Amino acid sequence: MRRTAHTPGGRLSVRVDPGTAYRVGYRPEPWAWTPWQYADTATGRFGGRWDDSNGLFRTVYAGASLLGCLLEVLARFRPDPLLAADLGLVVVDDQDAVEHPTVPPGAVPTSWLTPRAATRATLSGAYCVVADLGSIPTLRSRFLHTALGHGLGDLDAGALRLSAPRGLTQQVATWLYDLDVEPFGRLDGIQFDSRHGDRLTLWAIFERPGPQDQPVSARLGEIEELELTPDHPQLRRTFRTLGLTWHQSRD
Repeated sequence: MRRTAHTPGGRLSVRVDPGTAYRVGYRPEPWAWTPWQYADTATGRFGGRWDDSNGLFRTVYAGASLLGCLLEVLARFRPDPLLAADLGLVVVDDQDAVEHPTVPPGAVPTSWLTPRAATRATLSGAYCVVADLGSIPTLRSRFLHTALGHGLGDLDAGALRLSAPRGLTQQVATWLYDLDVEPFGRLDGIQFDSRHGDRLTLWAIFERPGPQDQPVSARLGEIEELELTPDHPQLRRTFRTLGLTWHQSRD
């Protein structure tokens, strides 16, 4: 359900208690916050689209469908058509092919699945729908100059959906994290759309103060692990969509 939240600077559209959420993460706890040791050593910040611009809190990302999650985490393996064409012109002799094998474009090592797990949970809380008509005017009034400073022409839904520059979306996330809105108080995160297709809803869940060493967000319940094998229908669909193939790992 979407509701309207009121701030001193205007209104925001908020999704309340989204329900079923999926994530593909690392075992043994796929929903765990990423350890701080993996933050950028120079800035102390994480590089995700909706991570904190100050490096003071963490986020964990989830999707309304397993397909949306798989597209997000596997998109980096997509083949570059121009690079693939250039590689096709390279002549490799048999000995080099054996001694120095190359990984074909779009190949995913079979070891990719080993440390990862697919999970499903029930997500509660209040999430700002940043690209909604009810949120854009408020965000534009506050972040238009930020967008222009990053070389963008405007602060609109298109700008918020870009993968870069992430300085803009991270500053939006930091502002929303500190915001106190009526009638919800502090927001629990952000709802946004995947760049890989319309109607692929994603969430960035904010880390909030809670019990010491709390491994996952308190907004997650009924967590269960799902079987994820190369033959899983959503994984196969992801591979078809992104043009991927499995490649035998050399471990």
